Amino acid sequence: MAKNVVLGIDVGSATTQSVIAGWDKKESGLRVLGYGLAPSAGVRRGKVLNIEDASKAIRASVGMAERKASVRMRSAFLAVGGVGLEALRSKGIAAVSRASGEISEHDVKRVMEACQSNLEPFSNREILHSFPLIFTVDGQFQTTNPVGMSGLKLECEAVFICAVAKDVRNLIRAAEMAGLVVEDVVASPLAASRAVMPARHKEVGSLLIDVGASTSTLSVFEEGLPISLEVLAFGSSSITNDLAIGFKTTIEEAEQIKKSFSPPQGSSKKHLADIVSARLSDIFELTNKHLKKINREKLLPAGAVLTGGGARLADLPDFAKDYLELPVQLGFSDEARMPDGLDPNPWSVAAGLCLLAYDSDEGRNESFKPVIQTINPVLRWFKSLLP
Repeated sequence: MAKNVVLGIDVGSATTQSVIAGWDKKESGLRVLGYGLAPSAGVRRGKVLNIEDASKAIRASVGMAERKASVRMRSAFLAVGGVGLEALRSKGIAAVSRASGEISEHDVKRVMEACQSNLEPFSNREILHSFPLIFTVDGQFQTTNPVGMSGLKLECEAVFICAVAKDVRNLIRAAEMAGLVVEDVVASPLAASRAVMPARHKEVGSLLIDVGASTSTLSVFEEGLPISLEVLAFGSSSITNDLAIGFKTTIEEAEQIKKSFSPPQGSSKKHLADIVSARLSDIFELTNKHLKKINREKLLPAGAVLTGGGARLADLPDFAKDYLELPVQLGFSDEARMPDGLDPNPWSVAAGLCLLAYDSDEGRNESFKPVIQTINPVLRWFKSLLP
């Protein structure tokens, strides 16, 4: 079914954001027709804890976007994020089925199933996406596409992006309670990367840091695919809380201090910088720890891209560059055209969902087609559990 206009929804801990977009053929890009933001309720660290409250925030956010776009939306694409989202690696092996030894799509499917069966058992998680990273034919020849090659044995290393099952189920219920049909569910870092990360960066090796309110999500890309993912339990609200304590002020005033990067009267800018840098050091120390674990510390040619609402913090790219010893830049979008000069980074997940929806419908960007395609069985399974 052609989707001339699509709706992407990002349910975060602090805000729920909706983007309605359509493809502009003249400019070969996604044009944002409407956007909406509402304070989140019933959500903590990216998890929906109160379905009714979350559904009200979704309805308010979508309603705002609908009024700006002058359109009524009945279905949506959702992003899953927050603590509990993770990437697991696994290896599998399968014998080539054809007597001629020619490797087929069926063999690729079988070896991916073998990878999945070799994952450590878990009862409370569900696989959202699966990506084959590398195939090996007869223990010798490595390739990213073995179809048509000849051999007796096919091996594969794959990455599986998983979420806590009840978290996805609660998110779907909240959207449906808001009167929407859920088209697809996508891991939030994949959506954000689609909107604000250049394809070239994802090919040569880069890190996306999505700084949200209560979490920061790290995702590393190579050859166009996510190779690792981790969600940190720190976000921009952690800085707000630190400022409230450090300056003995209210949360509301601390939020303004953070946004303006201007200390209250009688306090020094150095004291402000010390408080902020202490929390940022925690975030980037854990970021370096993650990169070291996957042998990528200081070794990503395209460096890091910052996105999310927290990416607007003053001097954050420079701080990250010094700490990570990598080139760092704010995310930008060539394809998702935001209206009114709107910064794309706070909207990267919702806008990225719209781009992925278009990719799936039109068969564009082959490397990201599995993002949408692999979720369909999961979505059907979750819907079967709903009342």
